[in-house]
Amino acid sequence: MAFAQGVEYKELKKKLKSGDLAVCIDAVQAIGKLNDSQAVELLAIALENRNWEVRQDAIIALGKIEGKPAIELLFNALNDVSLNVVAEAVRTIAKIENPYVMDKLKYLLKKDYVLRFNAMAILGLMKNPDGVAPLIDALKDRNPLVRRNAINALSVIKDPRAVIPLIKMLNNKNDEVRASAALALGWFGNPSAIEPLLAVMNDKNRKVRANTAAALAMLGDSHAFYFLVGVLEDQDEQMRIKAIEALGNLKDVRAVGPLTRMIHDENPKVRINTAKALGKISDKQALPPLIMMIHDSDILVQLEAVKAMENFDDGSMIDPLIEALKLDWYSVRYCANQVLQKITKQNIDIDYEKWKSWWLKEKSILIKITIDSLFYK
Repeated sequence: MAFAQGVEYKELKKKLKSGDLAVCIDAVQAIGKLNDSQAVELLAIALENRNWEVRQDAIIALGKIEGKPAIELLFNALNDVSLNVVAEAVRTIAKIENPYVMDKLKYLLKKDYVLRFNAMAILGLMKNPDGVAPLIDALKDRNPLVRRNAINALSVIKDPRAVIPLIKMLNNKNDEVRASAALALGWFGNPSAIEPLLAVMNDKNRKVRANTAAALAMLGDSHAFYFLVGVLEDQDEQMRIKAIEALGNLKDVRAVGPLTRMIHDENPKVRINTAKALGKISDKQALPPLIMMIHDSDILVQLEAVKAMENFDDGSMIDPLIEALKLDWYSVRYCANQVLQKITKQNIDIDYEKWKSWWLKEKSILIKITIDSLFYK
């Protein structure tokens, strides 16, 4: 048995040094199934391969092997020149349930800013309560990028211990840090953040103001409404999109009018997010602009408008959805058919004539029921 394994390892090692990419990747995947110390040694060789795809597969294989040697190699891969390999290492490390990982992460938080940055990302993905304290400490980091990544990680974990430290970050000197902190407080959903956020609604930085309004919208605070409506006129498309998203989250029917103006925006991304926001509001007043957007010149806008229709409990969207079955793009017709099936509970194919015939019969039945009820009343 030992001899057979020795031959197998020797063969795999030979394949790893092959110049053929497919052969190398096959070898790495086979090594990942071995799960022993010799497999770790072979994967260490794979991590020195010139091709990033081989190194990336080696990371995935290491994630299946338990023990400190494999973990050490994964942390070393955070220094790889390929962003793809580093990203895979971050994802893989975050999945490992071993106390040694947390020790390594705490050590990384004292290294150069790139490693600190990656440590933040891993801690966020882990969602481990043990990572909250070091992340809060990282809010004091001298590098604003690290502070922002710590904020992002804390917003994913959503531990209540982070609320007060994040509120303090609203007064940070760095604009991007303040903007990230404001948005994170919205994701936390803690009402204690409303008053501090209101205090920075007039921040000198436009992005901070927009993120603050978005956060207040997530927290359901009405103070955000008029500010967000004003941002819809901003020349920066990203600012307009942020305001549209926030108004959708606020779900205030008063937003339908201002959002209706955005269906003519020259940027399709703005129009796509407008359709999403109108769908979230799901008031009957939002149906006319959505019906217009079904015939937008951009296919993605058409799709989003059709998807938004499923949020309405109103028979008035059936006719426009049936008409959408005549549009040029199959994906739009397919989506319209899916929404129709969902809201009508009818299993009809993507066929305009069949749907039209069914709906005419349904409407005649509804009319008869209405007339009968009035007559016998």
